[in-house]
Amino acid sequence: MIRKKNNRSFKKLLFTILLCIMIPLCVLLLLNNLYSVNVFNEKIAESNQRTVEFCVDQIERELTAVDETLIGVAAGNFDFMTLSGGTSGLQSHLSSFMLIEQLKTVMPAYPDVHAFFIYSIPSNARRDYFTSGYSYTDKQNIRAFVEQTVADGSITYEMKWKYAEVDGRYYIFRFFGGRGTCIAAMIPLDSLLRVGDWRIDDMTVAAFTSQDGAPLTQRQFIEKHDIALDGKGSYFLSGNREKFMVIGRDIQDTDCRLVFLLSGVGYLDALDPVQLLFLAMSVLAVLLIPGLITWVGHTIIIPLQSVTKTMQEIQSGNLAAQVETEGHVEEFRQMGDTFNMMMRQINTLKIQTYEHQIETQKAQLKYLQLQIRPHFFLNCLKSIYAFAQQKQYQKLQKLILRFSNHIRYIFQDCMEFVPLDRELNHVRNYMEIQGISNLHPPICSIQADPGLLQLPIPPLLIQTFVENAVKHETNPDKALEVSVEVKWLEHENERDVNIIVSDNGSGFPEKILGEINQSNGSVYAQHHVGLNNIKKRLALIYGSRARIAFYNSEKGSVSDIVIPGGMDRPHPEIKERNL
Repeated sequence: MIRKKNNRSFKKLLFTILLCIMIPLCVLLLLNNLYSVNVFNEKIAESNQRTVEFCVDQIERELTAVDETLIGVAAGNFDFMTLSGGTSGLQSHLSSFMLIEQLKTVMPAYPDVHAFFIYSIPSNARRDYFTSGYSYTDKQNIRAFVEQTVADGSITYEMKWKYAEVDGRYYIFRFFGGRGTCIAAMIPLDSLLRVGDWRIDDMTVAAFTSQDGAPLTQRQFIEKHDIALDGKGSYFLSGNREKFMVIGRDIQDTDCRLVFLLSGVGYLDALDPVQLLFLAMSVLAVLLIPGLITWVGHTIIIPLQSVTKTMQEIQSGNLAAQVETEGHVEEFRQMGDTFNMMMRQINTLKIQTYEHQIETQKAQLKYLQLQIRPHFFLNCLKSIYAFAQQKQYQKLQKLILRFSNHIRYIFQDCMEFVPLDRELNHVRNYMEIQGISNLHPPICSIQADPGLLQLPIPPLLIQTFVENAVKHETNPDKALEVSVEVKWLEHENERDVNIIVSDNGSGFPEKILGEINQSNGSVYAQHHVGLNNIKKRLALIYGSRARIAFYNSEKGSVSDIVIPGGMDRPHPEIKERNL
């Protein structure tokens, strides 16, 4: 009994599902909030990008002014050319002194420049001037770096400002010159961070980085908040717990980059309390979707899958498959009961159809079995009459006994299948009949796997091919030799039985060999009725798994038959009998 109180109407269930359309609306609301956050961040990024541009422009103008000063001091300057060409100790001392004094006079115009350097390897001149605040050790380490750079010979007139680390502090250097003589300026990167001049708010941190994102200033702050500086785009968000908006731009004629790190600009910081409430409701609605899917799947999808699975089983041949009718939806119960009842009726009708087809096939097999040309019977009757007339009673008795065995085998009641051993005995009996009245009695050699002797095969299967060999042999001067071989034929996933009937006759004529292999030619239908019947019987019994091929060997004709094998493989012993 089905309890009605637990059943649910499909219409009500569909109405419930329609109500869930609100969930996509909540998703749209969530997307709208995220879009609002993105637009807000875009506005903040655009505003701060302009500030970055302004700051970078200031830095570039100052660096350009320092470049012009260095070029003005060095270009066409007699003292610089004197040092470049190499000179004596006194002249070198005077020239380097004049150059450094000239640089001292312009240093107040560039408060960010903390040192000037004059180095000449050809004239062995080394002079520099530092602003206050540098210890003796600091100066020595910076001098060593500049001297090493000049000694490396990598300085050219086209060089730009390059950053370098000396004792954990980053500087940018501008070298001007070549051939071992140069004039250089040094600016500490942190001195360029004039926050007061740029009017940056308290939530913004300015830092210098390399062009591949390595921090050069504010390294402790960046490492503390785990801020990545190698992102792509006009801006990006980075940081572990607190998110920072990273905005930056490359500084022209340097290998550095200025970045702003804006705190308090995350995904949710742009939303007011009402927007946060709607966002929370949207997230909650989205989280309910898996539960809704599970509920719909349990009440609708699983019953439909059960129907689909049952149909697939029926399609694969399992007509006894039934649809499960347990569920809470009334319409699915009714559909399952109706489907199961329909399948029971189909099974009943299919059984009746199978029984009718079996009876029809049995009638066809019996008809094909009896559809044999009467020449063999006529020849036997003629031989019996001749032996009686010649009073050869011993041959007559033997012929009548063999002929009666032949008739008994053909007209026995159950002719659908016979053991292979009985079919081979019938072949021997037939060959003995042929040998009684012939001058050169035919010889039959049988080789059969002992494990195949009880294999059920269609009757007259082998005898038809043996009879065909005897009937079409026309050489009266030698004895006909017929060989029958029955063996296993192994494949990858199955085993078949291979039956080969060969003789030492003249073989199949070439003009009809191709036609009998096609099995539908006029010569085949008119002159090979027995073979045609065998093919039809094998097709009815085995379908496409049975195959027959005809060909000629060096000795004579060969008939090659393959039928499915359904027995375990026996020991590889061969049984031979020569008649």
